[in-house]
Amino acid sequence: MASGIKELILRRRTSKPANFSDRIPDPALIRDLIETARHAPNHHRTEPARFYLLDQERIKEVGRLFGEVVAVDESDPALVERGKKKAREWGASPGLLVVTCHTDLDSELARNKPTVIEENYATCSCICQNLLLLLENEGISAKWGTGPVFDHPEFTETIGMQAPECESVVALLFYGYSETELSERTYAPLETHLRDFTV
Repeated sequence: MASGIKELILRRRTSKPANFSDRIPDPALIRDLIETARHAPNHHRTEPARFYLLDQERIKEVGRLFGEVVAVDESDPALVERGKKKAREWGASPGLLVVTCHTDLDSELARNKPTVIEENYATCSCICQNLLLLLENEGISAKWGTGPVFDHPEFTETIGMQAPECESVVALLFYGYSETELSERTYAPLETHLRDFTV
């Protein structure tokens, strides 16, 4: 089992929506993976993650919104063109799951332990990594996007965000099937990031 987990971690790569085929992963499978991914470290057991599994109409709309954010005020032709490209790429993704972090800053817990804000975000990040690995295990490619589409005034309504005053976007997880071969990512030697006092 451990070797299988190691293989998944090393094999997973970010795949852009432009590389996805038109085949749409089964929503029932995605819901099952979300249920599994929720089992992540969670201090105070706040269960802060909220999930928005979008249909094709909403995915296309999110693409349009991001295109508008990228284009800004449409005064720069290069940004306008880039916005159109992003709108096409994002809007054509076969799958999109938006993950948010819910923390009520007025709650007794948040007032007494402000670190719960970072702890909740950390939990949601763990859940997102779980999801990426679970998707990879099913042969589904994915991209963890953070493009600031959530700055668009129509974003929260588009995804049906339940408590905008308490939720912050952690990830836009684009997913789909892809046959594109991705190059291996290289890392700096571990010694440059690790101080090992055991040797």
